[in-house]
Amino acid sequence: MNPRRRLEAIVRRALVRSGLAGGGATLVAAISGGPDSTALLHCLARLSDRMGLSLHAAHLNHDFRGEEAEEDARFAAALARGLGIPSTVDEADPMAYQRETGISSFEEAAREVRYNFLASVARRTGAKAIALGHTADDQAETVLIHLLRGSGLPGLRGMGEMTEWRGPRATVQGLLFRPMLEATRRDTLAYCRELNIPYREDSTNLSPTFTRNRVRHGLLPALEEYNPRVKDALIRMGRSASEAASFLESEVDGAWPGIAARRDGGLRLDADALRRLHPCLQGLALRRAYRETSGHLRRLTEAHVRAMVRLLHGRAGGAVSLPGGLTMRNLGDELVLGPREAAHVPRPVLEGETPLSLPGVARIPGWTARAEMTPPSTEVRTGDPMTAVFDADRLGTGLVLRGRRPGDRFHPLGMAGEKKLKDFLIDRKVPREGRGAVPLLVSERGIMWVVGHRLSEAAKVRGDTRRAALIRFEPSEGG
Repeated sequence: MNPRRRLEAIVRRALVRSGLAGGGATLVAAISGGPDSTALLHCLARLSDRMGLSLHAAHLNHDFRGEEAEEDARFAAALARGLGIPSTVDEADPMAYQRETGISSFEEAAREVRYNFLASVARRTGAKAIALGHTADDQAETVLIHLLRGSGLPGLRGMGEMTEWRGPRATVQGLLFRPMLEATRRDTLAYCRELNIPYREDSTNLSPTFTRNRVRHGLLPALEEYNPRVKDALIRMGRSASEAASFLESEVDGAWPGIAARRDGGLRLDADALRRLHPCLQGLALRRAYRETSGHLRRLTEAHVRAMVRLLHGRAGGAVSLPGGLTMRNLGDELVLGPREAAHVPRPVLEGETPLSLPGVARIPGWTARAEMTPPSTEVRTGDPMTAVFDADRLGTGLVLRGRRPGDRFHPLGMAGEKKLKDFLIDRKVPREGRGAVPLLVSERGIMWVVGHRLSEAAKVRGDTRRAALIRFEPSEGG
């Protein structure tokens, strides 16, 4: 198959797989002026009528190569104009962005600036996705870079054909579409030669300052002395890692509702539920917790994940600092992930008694408790440790909220008999300084709920329950 047919067949298959073909979708095509993005733009232009596509080209002048960068911008605008494709050409200063954000890597800063620009163009033009000119060579380099950084299984999957851009400081999001991951750099060069398409060469692609260039021009050629097809091997490894990671992440998805809850401006994770997961899934769940809190996984390394796993299995009271100003703390029964400055604020010790009516609302330091009557068919396992359902007739009367007292005992749900509250909290790995802040729901029958931890066996919903009470604790301002 000649180069033109080969590359266009690869891109056509990717368009069909992605669901972008045939529906009149608009694509933003990112063009740097190099052979890969130039070949992709020509390829998409030639396929656009057949595949029902509208195109909009976008080029960002990174403004650090002087006249060469300006010539690239003029070339990109002329390339789009020659193909009859509307374009957006803009410039940005990634060095200034790096200073403003404190990002340590210039490569990371430039990447964020570029993708934020492309996502904003996509939003303005109503585009469904952003087409990028990454090839199999880029994929092999990415897998190898992630391997060198110790990224773990998720990082070894490399780049996906369709992924979401939601960077750590992204003002807009966008879908990134890479239709040439089955093509090589040699394919794009041959395509340009066959169709006599001019392109630009970026001098920074030879600079040893950048990690990718050192991998491309130094490490990969050295590895090819041991295995001439090392790029193929890296791509196969990435594909296998992607399949395995996708399966494991689907397992985490199924367990997630019983693990995580958003409270107090952060994410709280049920430590016991996490420990019951396979060790491989524990790390993936903790990665997900970081992503859901920070909005991204940039700068989170495998070393950070291992530190979170050690924290999970360590003693209560420990903490781990994470990128982006986040801290994870072990409170015994749960892990708390949130902003560093907020993670160490203890809840106040509870003193005195506060009555709670059914239905009714009660406020104690740090919490607002809301009680309501609910049908007895309500699912008992709410998935939120701060919400519980009781048999209203077995709760007893004179409900109050208070903190612990010397000699407190209760009958934990599912256990054969009573237990000292102190021993229960120790078993739950609640740190000593936090035990006085644990709210207790108490009636004349005793402790009915150690809030956030366990109901009493005495008030559980049974098959003969006629009336049920749902009680929910919500963090109150300043708590």
